[in-house]
Amino acid sequence: MKRVILSGYYGFKNAGDEAILAALIDNLQRSGADIEIIVLSANPEWTRSVHGVKAIGRTNITTLIHYLKGADLFISGGGSLLQDVTSNKTIPYYLGIILLAKLFKVPVFFCAQGVGPINHAFNHHLVKEVLNRVDLITVRDIESKELLEEIGIREAIHLTADPVFALQKSNQERIEEIFNREEIKVEENILGVSLRPWQDNSYLRQMAKILDGLKERLDINILFIPLHYPVDVEVSRRVAELMENKIEIINNSYTPQELLGLMGEVEMLLGVRLHSLIFAAINRVPLVGISYDPKVDSFLNRLELSALAKIDNLDISKAIDEIVGIWDKKEDLQKGIKKKINNLEGLAHQNIELSLRILGDNS
Repeated sequence: MKRVILSGYYGFKNAGDEAILAALIDNLQRSGADIEIIVLSANPEWTRSVHGVKAIGRTNITTLIHYLKGADLFISGGGSLLQDVTSNKTIPYYLGIILLAKLFKVPVFFCAQGVGPINHAFNHHLVKEVLNRVDLITVRDIESKELLEEIGIREAIHLTADPVFALQKSNQERIEEIFNREEIKVEENILGVSLRPWQDNSYLRQMAKILDGLKERLDINILFIPLHYPVDVEVSRRVAELMENKIEIINNSYTPQELLGLMGEVEMLLGVRLHSLIFAAINRVPLVGISYDPKVDSFLNRLELSALAKIDNLDISKAIDEIVGIWDKKEDLQKGIKKKINNLEGLAHQNIELSLRILGDNS
């Protein structure tokens, strides 16, 4: 049996990162190879119950060393792990774990990550020193590839796609059960909305006015689909309180597969979180993104789309007009998305194929 250790922003109940983990686990298990998967998690018990694999504390170095001694592959996987915007501790942590794996001579796969922003020169140096020692590097967007090359990574950098594009969604019966549980009756003309906390959350007032304006101009039902529980539920409820029109909210916590299925029920998505846009795209649902981070723009660029606006520069009247125009032509947008998503799904599966190749070489 081969042992694979997965490291990422796991166990924090962020649906985007949990979707990455779910996709990696599911595809490794369905590969037919005899694999033991161990996840580094902020909440090992929760990870074990949700994903059905062994999990250990992400800061439990003694236990990690124990498992590294018999590991065949270490995957630093998905998300935006190497950036110094949210914390100065992020880059040293993830690179330190990679170095520890290399110390025990475990092959390391830096898998489908979005890299940056990296603002501090010392972090540039750390990234260069560590990633030039790993065995394989793939990234999910061209901007990350260019940044790593600029930093001085000599290893080959392969452009693939977010692992979530290889995720299987829940079946229709389960989605109907969720709608019944949430007591949501709307069945058509659904505009999905996925928001997130951002700085002082002042943008939520503008979002409320935009959504009220859309309700007045279009025959739509608005459904909030929170991805990070419970914080996204809280901001969704705040917008609902600010609005004059009635909306629906998914109030409970669901698996990435379930959220992916829910996203397939909307006619169009207005999203802030990156993985809300990815979930919509997987379902071939027309989407409109609001950018709070370069990773959102990078993804939209791969679909040959641009953001509606920056999150801190929302023009209410302009946004309403643009969204109405997109809604009226959403079938055309959907056709354009289909071809590009087929390609991204193929690239996402390459990450699994490359993982299995390393395991094969290590036999």
